[in-house]
Amino acid sequence: MHKVRSSLVAAVVASLGLGLSAQQAPPAGQQPQEIRVTMPRPDGTRADGPVVQIPRTPVVDQAAHDRGRAIWARECVDCHGTQARGGDGGGPNIIRTTTVNFDRSAQVAGSVLGPFLKAGHKTQSGTPSASFTDADVVALAHFLRQRVNDTMRGSALFTVGDILVGDRAAGEAYFNGAGKCATCHTSTSKSLAGIGKRIPAPVDIQQRMLFPGAGPGRGRGPAAAAAATPGPNAVTATVTPPTGPAVSGVLLEQSDFFVTLRLADGSVRAVRKAPGTTVTTTNPLQAHIDLLDVITDTQIHDLVAYLESLK
Repeated sequence: MHKVRSSLVAAVVASLGLGLSAQQAPPAGQQPQEIRVTMPRPDGTRADGPVVQIPRTPVVDQAAHDRGRAIWARECVDCHGTQARGGDGGGPNIIRTTTVNFDRSAQVAGSVLGPFLKAGHKTQSGTPSASFTDADVVALAHFLRQRVNDTMRGSALFTVGDILVGDRAAGEAYFNGAGKCATCHTSTSKSLAGIGKRIPAPVDIQQRMLFPGAGPGRGRGPAAAAAATPGPNAVTATVTPPTGPAVSGVLLEQSDFFVTLRLADGSVRAVRKAPGTTVTTTNPLQAHIDLLDVITDTQIHDLVAYLESLK
């Protein structure tokens, strides 16, 4: 979908219920990530497990995919459709959800999809999802990963269709209402004024809306964070130790043990996470990230139609 900064790996791993090893994941573009799995104990604490290597772009095993497709057809297709993008049964598009995009069940046992199904989810046959075996979860994970891959540029199945299929008026209403876009933007703000003219390809408007800062020079990513003068969308953090003053700056890296910041004077400081230390991060683009979990395809098309009209 978009490049994942190595400094965000900790957040991704946390969402998987895993712990990061002392040796951090390699910089973006290098394969694979090395992550130390931590396993839960009965008393609620966690014990160190093995170091595992997780591909940044998981490889789909065709045999496992085909087993997953059979399970999907038996248990899921009526609600979520053949491509996991919503079906006649009213189930939502799950391609962009955290459950699917952060899942690494094929590489790490007990990733996101398994616990989600073990907690109970309706199936079309009535079979309890908690009864799915680990092999079933892995098969479904491969099937869903292929559905995600098929939506990406570079896929043999990917084609840029007609983006302008939405309702402009509905997009404007969503922009000013439920989408809460107007909280940060107006149609005449610097970021949006004339956007339909400045970015003539609707598909690029869509990408900028859903994945802002994914490209170079947009104020995010390692290069933007490391810049002497970071962009307005750089992620910042405040580290408050148990005693002494708090330290704030642009977030360069965060692990289980250290937070590395670029301070206002341009210097770089690594702060150890002593017991009782709190870390508060601020991402100016968090609203866009959160939007991915709730916006529908129809709302995306409507918003693009509205933004394209701002010329």
